[in-house]
Amino acid sequence: MTEQQPMTLTDWRGNPYTVGTTIFYPRMSGRSCEIQEGVVIDIWDAVYDRDVYRWVRLNPKKASHQDATGNDRQTRVKVQPNGRGSRNFYRSDERLVTDEQGEWVRDEQGSPVWESVGIKPVTLMITENITVATCTHKDG
Repeated sequence: MTEQQPMTLTDWRGNPYTVGTTIFYPRMSGRSCEIQEGVVIDIWDAVYDRDVYRWVRLNPKKASHQDATGNDRQTRVKVQPNGRGSRNFYRSDERLVTDEQGEWVRDEQGSPVWESVGIKPVTLMITENITVATCTHKDG
């Protein structure tokens, strides 16, 4: 694999996916779980670099990265959520408005005020639950 070719992985059903593929993945918020839809924007191998004590993108030229195995090496998938999910969670594209002291701003009825924000990409570190979005309808 070269730098120009994106990595290809396989979902739990055997369907391949790569950059640009629409997928479904589980998402948790508190004790609630949903299925979120998004598009893969990057796939890479990460290693735990003990020189800097954090996870970094694999550098094949660095000897300590070449030796990384087991719990010190992971494949990561970056996804741009499209806002569609099984439970339509508000946390996908809205956030609570806060004042200068970090307190929630409330409306006349005392309810917290929400504002729309762009949906940020997410990095999936557990890739075993990814499902490729495949069309099974007759009309495609």
